[in-house]
Amino acid sequence: MKPKIQHLVGRRICKLRHEHRIGQEELAAMLNNFHSSITRDMVANWEIGRTEVPAYCIQLIACLLEEKVADILPDLSFDEIIAGQTMEPSGSRRQNCQPT
Repeated sequence: MKPKIQHLVGRRICKLRHEHRIGQEELAAMLNNFHSSITRDMVANWEIGRTEVPAYCIQLIACLLEEKVADILPDLSFDEIIAGQTMEPSGSRRQNCQPT
């Protein structure tokens, strides 16, 4: 995962975690029910974009927080995926995932 995407994913996890009033320690404990090696420090590193969130954890986090995986992953257009870039979060979803 590109560092910029890593950072956006981490920020979204942090935002959703705060919205659900769940601490990093609590999220780590919830994830430990499915995978024993998740720690609070790992969650903190994901949220600041220092380390990559494993793909299976994104799905688990979405499920545990009763959110969609799409709410965690950044919105990308087809051209941005090809270029390896990301959009800045704008609050609205882009629907231009077809090549131009």
